[in-house]
Amino acid sequence: MDIEAIRAARAREQDAASLVELAEPTIFERTQAAVDDGEIDTEDAVQLTTELADERAGKLLKLASFRAAGMAVNWDGVTDQERALVEDLVARLEEWRDSVTPDTEDSDE
Repeated sequence: MDIEAIRAARAREQDAASLVELAEPTIFERTQAAVDDGEIDTEDAVQLTTELADERAGKLLKLASFRAAGMAVNWDGVTDQERALVEDLVARLEEWRDSVTPDTEDSDE
């Protein structure tokens, strides 16, 4: 693996409106292995994978928000780890929403 593969993955993610499918092992796993093996510069790898992760995080937050609102979402391109993150965010969003909306059980209406 070289640093250009990470740049290309980041560029594809930035250009796409939805999540880009990651091959197995993911670019993150391959980058970690390349850093561990001394194949690529650690600073460059950290910067580029952080940018890629941030790009994906924004899309994952959008999925979680839609799902918490009861809307259907497209899971294409979402890894198992990312899906677990989205489901956790959905649960937290729903819990938060319930905590800030008025309780109607005791209402006279």
